Amino acid sequence: MKKFVSLTYLFGVVFILASALYFFASNWQMFSRLEKVALASSLILLFYGAAYLLDRVLKGAHFLSNWLMLSGVISFGLSVALLGQLYNSHADSYLLFLIWAIPAFLFSLYTRYSGFYVLTHILIHLAIYFYLFPSSPFAHWTLAHTWNAFGVGIINTFLFLIIKKGFIHSKPLLYLSLISANLLLIVTAFDNEYSVFFTLFYVFILGVGVYRYFHKETSIFIILSIFGTGFIIIKMFELMAQYVSSLFFVGLLLTAFLLLAGSVFLVNYLRKHSSSLHWTKTIFVASVTTIASVFIIASVFGLLSLLMVDVSMVTLFVFATVFLVIPSTLTSWPSPVKYSLMMTGIIIGMMASVFDEFSFFMFFVLAYVFYVEKQFATRFVFYVLFQLNTAIFLGQTMDLGAHALLVVMVLLNVAMYLALNKKHVIQYGAFLIGFFAFFSLTAIDLSSTLHIIYTALFFLTATGCVYFFKKQDRTFYWVSSLVFWFMLIVQLYYDLAWKLVHKSLLLAVLGVLFLMTAVYMDRKVGSDQQSQSMLAGKRLGILLIICLQAGWIGYQVHSNETLLQNGETIQLELQPVNPRSLLQGDYVELNYTISQLEDTSIDDNGPITILLRENQQGLHEYTGVYQFNGQWNAPYEKKPGDVLLNGKVTSSWDNNAQVTYGIEHFFIPEGTGLDVEGKVKAALVKVSDKGDGILERLLD
Repeated sequence: MKKFVSLTYLFGVVFILASALYFFASNWQMFSRLEKVALASSLILLFYGAAYLLDRVLKGAHFLSNWLMLSGVISFGLSVALLGQLYNSHADSYLLFLIWAIPAFLFSLYTRYSGFYVLTHILIHLAIYFYLFPSSPFAHWTLAHTWNAFGVGIINTFLFLIIKKGFIHSKPLLYLSLISANLLLIVTAFDNEYSVFFTLFYVFILGVGVYRYFHKETSIFIILSIFGTGFIIIKMFELMAQYVSSLFFVGLLLTAFLLLAGSVFLVNYLRKHSSSLHWTKTIFVASVTTIASVFIIASVFGLLSLLMVDVSMVTLFVFATVFLVIPSTLTSWPSPVKYSLMMTGIIIGMMASVFDEFSFFMFFVLAYVFYVEKQFATRFVFYVLFQLNTAIFLGQTMDLGAHALLVVMVLLNVAMYLALNKKHVIQYGAFLIGFFAFFSLTAIDLSSTLHIIYTALFFLTATGCVYFFKKQDRTFYWVSSLVFWFMLIVQLYYDLAWKLVHKSLLLAVLGVLFLMTAVYMDRKVGSDQQSQSMLAGKRLGILLIICLQAGWIGYQVHSNETLLQNGETIQLELQPVNPRSLLQGDYVELNYTISQLEDTSIDDNGPITILLRENQQGLHEYTGVYQFNGQWNAPYEKKPGDVLLNGKVTSSWDNNAQVTYGIEHFFIPEGTGLDVEGKVKAALVKVSDKGDGILERLLD
């Protein structure tokens, strides 16, 4: 039972945090603004206070106090998002994550706790992303964005090396920085005038990394191999789109053959050096197989398309089976050649059978390969392909919808898992595919009753599997179950079948029950997880960081409430739409008549102040006078009733400028978007003497 204590504590803490997020995102109107701020502040104090108290009481469970300290910082971020909701400032902006990252960064420096390192890394990258793309994902990608991504990628590379040298002790941050560096450097290598330089740079970095960790650290080598394989394949498709010709596909085919020839020599080298780890060889062969197979398949179909060769799908299927799949299983060719030809034949055969709807015959090919092939990884891959072919076959022949097809896939994989012995390769595949199909049932569009049933069953199944396999020390299964459990918690936030406030109450009850159970088990048998307390000898410094968070919340509430009470009231004409915010719930995105300024001489982005005056209908209109980067476009002397409103030019074209004023989002109770959309005509805005605006309410 000791194995379950820390796990139960984890579930309880996650439920409480998720409950708080769901509750504040629901924008429940029962509480006033200040009451909601008080609730959010109380949540922060609850986590920090509980961390301090449990650190003193539970001497053997310092991990719990550490988790609660981390939860305190997370709840601070929720409070920052809540302030944005209360005063109608969009949460998905760089300022939210930047402010949130400050205490996380201070805690990570002061406590050296791995959880704070990871949280800081994530928040800083989110802040950078939303700073570069404040409105929509990857909109208007420019060369400046590419250089920014390159710079952040280099910083992550240095962070990875610093951790490897032992200056920072955090395995999660090591892998996070490695993954981030690869992603960012890959992004720079496409679709820009310096893509050749960025491509060569990444290939160089990747080559150095592969050479450095080839024999020493399998996990790092696996990550580099995955990114390297993906990069080569994506780059191939980019080049194919640019240089489509028969010569290109012939060259691609030759490249695949050269790759296979080189890999044969390398595999022979690895066999002669016993220091090479088994998984190193396996990953290398898998990477070569994937790249070579994609190259050959693209070449075959590309040449057939360009040369307009009329080949029936049946002929293609027979050719792939007889001349690629079967020979690869009967000969003793080197493993890269063998598996590349085998996978090429299988994929071509599956594509042909799907195109002409004879996927039934593909079962015989897959069954044959699975029977004759004894390699663990290969059998796993072919079981996944067998399941994919099953889904295709059922969809084509029985015309099953998504619901029925997923139910069949769940039942089929459950039966397969139960019918096999422990550690059988098919069990791993059946477990993952069955769980994924089950999770998909909670996300597709179904009736409310079915949706609730599937969600409840999935939660019980995932939770039960975590405990069951944890007890049996079957790491793959309980970790996989835990990942799916977290996926459900995230997916529930965007689930429209239940109201957020109802989900919040349910999660709060579950959190309390799990925490009570964990405390009971802890007192009875104790915990098997040992850790050092981050509070030991550092309470004063931690208290100062907590006071900084409280001070920032107090300052924001005071400044916003002062503006709402003393600011000048204006009415602005608008048009809304209705999405959902990442952290704050439903909101109406507002588009004002002053959001686009016409007849300007603005050709750059930057701060702007516009002059508004009230018309006969009581609406404040743009007068054509503005101050951009400190310069007025026309002589201006302030008159009674004039209102100056600050904004930021986000784009400009043909003497037009798109401007945001920080009042573009109005948060509403969950599910009321349709009541607002298309019905409101104006917004009531408070403007301070300095020109800063706060959206107060909407008007019909």
